[in-house]
Amino acid sequence: MGWFRSAIGMIDKNPRGLLLTTLLFILIWQLPNLFSAIPSLAGVAMLILLLISPVLWGGLMHAVFEADAGRRVSPMQLFEGFRRPGVLLPLLLLGVLTVLAILILGYAAQSILGPENIAILQKIAAQQLAPQDVPMEQLETPLLHYLLAAAAVLFVLLAGLFFAVPRVLFDHRPALTAFIESFAACAANVLSLTVYGVLLTVAVFVLLLVLGVVTLLLGVLGKLGAALGMLAYLGMLLLVLLVSAAGNYLAWREAFGHADDETISPPTAGIAV
Repeated sequence: MGWFRSAIGMIDKNPRGLLLTTLLFILIWQLPNLFSAIPSLAGVAMLILLLISPVLWGGLMHAVFEADAGRRVSPMQLFEGFRRPGVLLPLLLLGVLTVLAILILGYAAQSILGPENIAILQKIAAQQLAPQDVPMEQLETPLLHYLLAAAAVLFVLLAGLFFAVPRVLFDHRPALTAFIESFAACAANVLSLTVYGVLLTVAVFVLLLVLGVVTLLLGVLGKLGAALGMLAYLGMLLLVLLVSAAGNYLAWREAFGHADDETISPPTAGIAV
């Protein structure tokens, strides 16, 4: 609960700088859409983004770090991982682990679901096939097995990356060492992290409900309403990403302390490593 409240309060330290930095983060992740007419280029752009995703996420946490220290926050701080000596390659290695996890998920989908079931799910997603027209007995067991396998892979990836990114960026730890340390720290603090995750999920769910109601009300305004709805969605995304980055930073601060900046008071005890 404390991380969640403190993460929200972190925005007050420099709302303009933090929101602009988060907005730049969102805009960068929209770049593959520019190549939507050429799927191969869009795929390459997405692959590059996945590889540098720990660098960008670390930059967002660096902006929170600067706000916490009472210093100026600039959107260009999003690229701190590219500038700070000795951290770019380890952060890129964490990106490689992210891509490997996605490849494993793809392989698991092919192996567990099979091409036929994948095609059925794609048609349902594209609304080319109604769920009631699908032989669910054919899908239920392999889909359950795949979801369990995917949950295991994602758990290892997210637990490994949660502390690894700030450990590499702020503490200059080697990538694989930071990944293992992060997984161990998450396992040791599973209750605290679960509470934080549940609170964040509930907050997102409530925001989505409110956004849905607002979108319906704005629908009577036609195109203007649609534009306002998109702005409301963007505002929600900004808040969710910024609170997530601030919560990640605060969790690292409690778990491992400040290695690079003595102007910030030492973290309080209460989280095991």
